[in-house]
Amino acid sequence: MPNPERPYPLPVNESQRLRALHELELLDSADEESFDHLTRLASLICEVPISVISLVDTDRQWFKSRVGLDAQETSRDVAFCTHAILTAEILEIPDAHLDPRFCNNPLVTGDPNIGYYAGTPLHTAEGYRVGTLCVIDHQPRLLTAAQRESLELLGALASRQLELRKVSLVNARQAALQQALLNSAGCAMLCTSRDGLLTYLNPTAQQLMETNDSLLGQRLTDLLDVRELQGRAVLLREQLGKQDIQGFNVLIQPLDQATVSSQEWTLRRSDGSELPATLTLSAIRDENAVVIGYLSLIQDLSELQLVRQRLQKIAEQVPGMLYQFVRYSETDFHFAYASEGIRALYNITPQQAMHHPECLFDVVAAEDVPRIMESMRVSAEKLSPWREEYRVVTAEGGLRWLEGRALPQPVAGGGVMWNGFISDISERKKVEQLKSEFVSTVSHELRTPLTSVSGALGLVVNGALGEVPPAMSEMLQIAYQNSQRLSLLINDLLDMEKLNAGKMLFDMCCQQLLPLLQEALDSNREYASRFAVTLRLEGAHKLQVAVDRLRLQQVLSNLLSNAAKYAPPGSEVLLTFTCDHEQAVVSVHDHGPGIPEAFRPRIFQKFAQADSSDSRQGAGTGLGLALSREMIERMGGKIGFRCEDGQGTTFWISLPLAN
Repeated sequence: MPNPERPYPLPVNESQRLRALHELELLDSADEESFDHLTRLASLICEVPISVISLVDTDRQWFKSRVGLDAQETSRDVAFCTHAILTAEILEIPDAHLDPRFCNNPLVTGDPNIGYYAGTPLHTAEGYRVGTLCVIDHQPRLLTAAQRESLELLGALASRQLELRKVSLVNARQAALQQALLNSAGCAMLCTSRDGLLTYLNPTAQQLMETNDSLLGQRLTDLLDVRELQGRAVLLREQLGKQDIQGFNVLIQPLDQATVSSQEWTLRRSDGSELPATLTLSAIRDENAVVIGYLSLIQDLSELQLVRQRLQKIAEQVPGMLYQFVRYSETDFHFAYASEGIRALYNITPQQAMHHPECLFDVVAAEDVPRIMESMRVSAEKLSPWREEYRVVTAEGGLRWLEGRALPQPVAGGGVMWNGFISDISERKKVEQLKSEFVSTVSHELRTPLTSVSGALGLVVNGALGEVPPAMSEMLQIAYQNSQRLSLLINDLLDMEKLNAGKMLFDMCCQQLLPLLQEALDSNREYASRFAVTLRLEGAHKLQVAVDRLRLQQVLSNLLSNAAKYAPPGSEVLLTFTCDHEQAVVSVHDHGPGIPEAFRPRIFQKFAQADSSDSRQGAGTGLGLALSREMIERMGGKIGFRCEDGQGTTFWISLPLAN
């Protein structure tokens, strides 16, 4: 369509077409044989004196290649090619003197005296027509069918040549950019061929290796310690069952299972000095994903090695084992570091652990392995501290107890690394066993006579044997109260022993929660009245839970009695229950002074008691809350508390709702 500002028609996508033309960067470029051959062929095949590859710019047509024409460009307003780019077909003008568009054209009436024109458009890969391959004669004529087909084919070749030049330009720029990045990189980089021959070292690598380009053409393996290379080759052959792993294959073999391989090596500089370094290798692939070489990053570990040596000296003085363990999956893991202490614990060398980490699990008691793997999975998933006690089989066939502790942190590639410590706790376990047996024995031996003593004192105190003198009555009352406290302590000790030994049975059954809470309230009401404290139940939800009724009563009694003991006289202890996300939540709230902040972290520990000057708050066994937590957790629930100084304390229990 003609433009009022221009005497010639413009394509509808003119702006996009011009942008595509300029991206080729062909305008005003030097002659190129690849284009000149096409124009010469066009001239010969079509039997014409003039052939041109024309690029149609904003206000001109510029000739990239020409045969039989001296001019380098012409104005666009007289160009035949500006009409040829309007369609995808060949534009053929049999007689320019008879065509109203061109009969008065100065290129027709004057030099070069165009009598005939045929032009096939040249287009980019996106379809933008940026120019033509045209043939010109001084006399009117027509192309034969074969000549037309040949001109179209030559035009397609010219279009392809345009794209090849664009691709070449892009590749050259990318190569220049990559080269600039490599040269300016702060880390040492080197490239090899598929066979491991060095093809490039960036300046940082040259500086690190204290060399220049003299290493080019040598093998990467020539930079490695020979004995180290041979040793790792033997290990790989053993692991994979392959006998052809040697030389450069030792480096690239791990890339069969991963996109990147990172290993520590000892490199040798040209002067013979050693350089401890991490060699990170990755494959370089072409557009068809075929490996054409390898890129290696070198990290100097000299300073790190000095630090390791210092840490090693410290580790040697520490009983137990220091380690760094990296895990990517259940089957992909390794030790980044293991101290010499591993020998005494596992009868395994640090080298064996790092090269064959699975051998550690071979000496762990089989029944403990699933628990260890599961705890590691949870630690990796939540990045929570890992702690586990487990057994290992000794060389003599016995068992040794170990305790492992570690802190996890994420690492590149989606893995997790634990920095930890493992110690021998066999002696501690023996002491715990002896303690448990002692407590059990003493508790059982004391229980029967203490029951008799407490019963007898109760009869005397309650006047069953007659009136007791006032002076004696007070002493008997103290004795009776202490016997009651001692009985409570023995019962708690026996319960704790049962829990620890897994001998406490739980009769789990579905029950309505409200009657259980009412029962607990009624059972503790008389005790609370001793402290002038009232108990109140609040909640009307019909909630059903699966619990052991007696154990839940034991927990509730402990919480209610503690609340009554610490609540101010004349106050109220509130027992409430609600439903929260498929959980029944039971709360016991008092208006007491609250729990001392320093005591809060260990409130559920065994024999834990807060110091208090309030004589009314008599001492307990220190086992009640520890027992409560164990029993609630065994019933699938949780227990906790919240408090503010001077605002009272709320202990809560959450239990899963029964279906």
